[in-house]
Amino acid sequence: MNIKFKTPFATAVAIGVGVIVLAGYFIPGLISLRFLFLRAGLVLAAVALIVGILNLFAVHIRKMAQNDDNSGYSLILVFALIATLLIGFFDMFQSYMFGQPNFQTISWLFTYIQLPIETSLMAVMAISLTYAATRFLRRNLHTYAVIFFFIVLMVLIGTLSIFSQEVPFLTQIRQWIVQVPALGGARGLLLGIALGTIATGLRILIGTDRPYGG
Repeated sequence: MNIKFKTPFATAVAIGVGVIVLAGYFIPGLISLRFLFLRAGLVLAAVALIVGILNLFAVHIRKMAQNDDNSGYSLILVFALIATLLIGFFDMFQSYMFGQPNFQTISWLFTYIQLPIETSLMAVMAISLTYAATRFLRRNLHTYAVIFFFIVLMVLIGTLSIFSQEVPFLTQIRQWIVQVPALGGARGLLLGIALGTIATGLRILIGTDRPYGG
């Protein structure tokens, strides 16, 4: 039977599964069915991740074959992807066959390669943010620009250990900025994301939005 999923059938399936999962939080008899759908969703998400990795691999292989200007970066990405996968499979083999604990090789890879790269990117972001603040202050000199610039400056200076030891109140100002206004803004963003997710889920549940192609 050839089922076209761009039909009301896909909408009915999506709405039915959504209603069962939502009702499983309130009706005890549907808990097992809810967990079944959630586990199936996790498996599908893992398969989608694998498909995305394969697509990324294929795209960069094509760039290397076309001798693109950025083919060197593609070569590095493909090499890193293959090496990481091989090291991960080797660690899994060592762990499950010989009882080696904690995936030591892949942990070393993340600790001494990925973590320093992420730290360097954070440092570049801090410098870029400071530079953007100075350009913004030079082009638009008004109250909010001055406040933004001095908050960035105080946070950066308060983070440096040398200035923090000589002027202890800078650390206290930085902690107050991070823990009070910054944390409040972050919580507001999380609440907005949560409300947006709920609204999107309800629109999909009632069939208004159909990202699945129905």
